[in-house]
Amino acid sequence: MNLPSNKYIHKVISLLIKGGILILCIYYILEKLWDVNISLNIKEILPKINCEYFYTALVLVFFNWGIEAKKWKFLISKLEYISFSTAIKSILSGVTISIFTPNRVGEFAGRIFYLNNTDKIKATLISLIGSLFQLMVTIIMGFIACVIYYQKHKNEAIIFNSISTHNLFYLLVIFAFILISLIIIYFNDNSISKKIKEIIKTYSTQELSYAFILSLLRYFVFSFQYYLMLLTFGVDLGIINAFLLIAITFLVTSAIPTFALTEITVRGASSVFFFSLECGDSLSIISASLILWIINLGIPAIVGGAFIWNLKFFKT
Repeated sequence: MNLPSNKYIHKVISLLIKGGILILCIYYILEKLWDVNISLNIKEILPKINCEYFYTALVLVFFNWGIEAKKWKFLISKLEYISFSTAIKSILSGVTISIFTPNRVGEFAGRIFYLNNTDKIKATLISLIGSLFQLMVTIIMGFIACVIYYQKHKNEAIIFNSISTHNLFYLLVIFAFILISLIIIYFNDNSISKKIKEIIKTYSTQELSYAFILSLLRYFVFSFQYYLMLLTFGVDLGIINAFLLIAITFLVTSAIPTFALTEITVRGASSVFFFSLECGDSLSIISASLILWIINLGIPAIVGGAFIWNLKFFKT
């Protein structure tokens, strides 16, 4: 009896993995859409939507993931050249995988398994470096927002409705600690830190600055999307207050460990907690946060499902 070849076995396993990823992705998104429909009552909020702001936020989805694809294409070019279209496909595949993983850690898999002959460990570390750039921007911008908001409102009674000035101060301390911890981890003499530092040294200061600028640009894009989505549901806090609270919200949600089943809930709860400092319309705030999740992650994850079949889990 002829036994199946390794190539055939790998092909079957690969198809099962890809099919499983696609099923989990679709199931999770449909479940979240059902939850959103029940909790928000779509028929009730549809008349409140300002279509011009909504469509603008929707168009910016292309810029959001386009910038991330540009950054990935640039960073991975040290190991392997990929076209922009391949970068887009790998990014969206990563979104599909990450949609049901804790803190979206599965995002790197869609990227590295789109590569042909590159060392997967080095590619994973480069993906991690790109994520750290984005996290660094989120921490810095959130830290600045906390300082400005604290100084702007420390003498106003409104801030005591939901959070004291002492709590804001503690928030600053916590995220200063996170930033310092990241620096310590980087300079710590362990194998992972050594490998990351080795890879970072392959980039010039100008190249690292370029990657940071792309991360900063992407941050402003999805922050502006959030602002537009608030306006979509009639939440007008003024552009300065809105961007300060958006930055603080991103800061907190990026630090809270989340799982697939809780991420969308954490996002909604965090947005209500901070935006309620300026606005009492909780329904509109939750609507803005959850609909933004759908257009920025849900739809790209579904689109990325079409590119999952090109992932290479085994060497040919």
